[in-house]
Amino acid sequence: MSSFHKEGASLGCLKSSRLCILPLRELQGNFCVQDYYPEINLCCDGFNTSTQSSRFVDTWGNVLVPVNEGVSKRIIRTFFESGFKDALNEARNNEAVAYNPIISSIAEFAFRAMKFMQDWKNKIFPHMEEQGIASVATYSETRDWIRASVRCIAWHPNYFKIAVAGVDDLIRIYTDQPAVVPILKGTTQKWIACMAWRPFTAAELAVGCQRGICLWVMDNNMHITRSQSQAVFLKYNNHYPITSVQWSTDGNLLASASIGNTDIILWHIDKMQSIALKRVGPPCSLLKWSPDGSCLFSATLGNVFRVWYTERKWQPERWTVSKGHIQSACWSPCASFLLFVTSEESILYRLQFVEEQLFKSDCEQKEALPLVDLRKIIVGERELGGKPQALAWDPKGLFLAITFQDTDCIAIFSTTIQKYDLTVSPSSFLAGLGKEYPSYICFQSESHKSSNCMLTVGWSSGRIQYVPLMNL
Repeated sequence: MSSFHKEGASLGCLKSSRLCILPLRELQGNFCVQDYYPEINLCCDGFNTSTQSSRFVDTWGNVLVPVNEGVSKRIIRTFFESGFKDALNEARNNEAVAYNPIISSIAEFAFRAMKFMQDWKNKIFPHMEEQGIASVATYSETRDWIRASVRCIAWHPNYFKIAVAGVDDLIRIYTDQPAVVPILKGTTQKWIACMAWRPFTAAELAVGCQRGICLWVMDNNMHITRSQSQAVFLKYNNHYPITSVQWSTDGNLLASASIGNTDIILWHIDKMQSIALKRVGPPCSLLKWSPDGSCLFSATLGNVFRVWYTERKWQPERWTVSKGHIQSACWSPCASFLLFVTSEESILYRLQFVEEQLFKSDCEQKEALPLVDLRKIIVGERELGGKPQALAWDPKGLFLAITFQDTDCIAIFSTTIQKYDLTVSPSSFLAGLGKEYPSYICFQSESHKSSNCMLTVGWSSGRIQYVPLMNL
């Protein structure tokens, strides 16, 4: 069992109370939802540009490529779309050598010089090594992110609006008027790993990508766009690829994390200013802003995670785990509890925030408490549990959903929040159709149209399912 302790504080004893177990009842039947919920299947819509045989080979290549593009034009296009390093690779290939040996030789020399400098930098600062697509998949809350038909889902916090990002680098925007489906596409919008709607605005969406953040400001009358004219691209020195974006509750600040950079960047969008929260150590992979806006949780590629206090001039508390890294985390609606799971253990842990102190215990030592035993079990013909992949807690604090790395069912728990206590009990589990497994899960924001806790599941088939949980 992992130990969790704060810098400068001794490790508190773990309570030996019995852990909650996985649910044993399968949730079955056709789930009735209102007609205005859009029917979504990314593998069947008319905008799907990928095929099973080709979409995994180049997940960031262009959909449209000129047929008779010359070598020089291709190098220039690659430079503007993918950067200097990819342009050098284009200038070093066999076709470029035959076209202009001098340019190719210069590109080869520049590439080797860059590689030499990068190798030395990686030896001195190993955590600063440039991260590729496999690293994004490792630290993503999306299962099998590289191949996932549904890479990310984001519900708008104030309106009935849902954004769905696919492996084809397209973002579809669905509302309660499904006849119109705006499509967001841009040359810089590659490797989509995260999305977040800006609160209290109708149509501002931050998208974490390979080279930075695409901030879309959409017109309600927009149908389909491939233009960057409606998007602002946010870049910060070596802050890429982006793996987590989170808006503050008032919508004034956008926080971003990158597995290629140790800093957390706070973007003040209206002022077009940015501030870096700097710390030494491994880069940051995951951010979760508390619902009351007082705390920002950050996880790293290593065994360190932090809780930043906004009202204490961004002073953090530092915590460590004994092995692995934080795989997923979520706040309670009251911001009194934070639940998280690690990459190496089948246990759900709880952090408690009471009177601005973490982990009040009987022995008055600060501690993280194990809450649920997630070890793999077999229920009938279903396998459930194992190492967790992602957590989702509904906005009312009534239900918690957990997906797993190697099993195909979603575990659903009932939660009861009191002032100084949190109770979790097994409810049911949900399976897909055939060999489907859940790629991404989230809950709809509180809706004026429905009183249900609506679990939204992006299945590996590309199908989006809505599961109302209020009457379980």
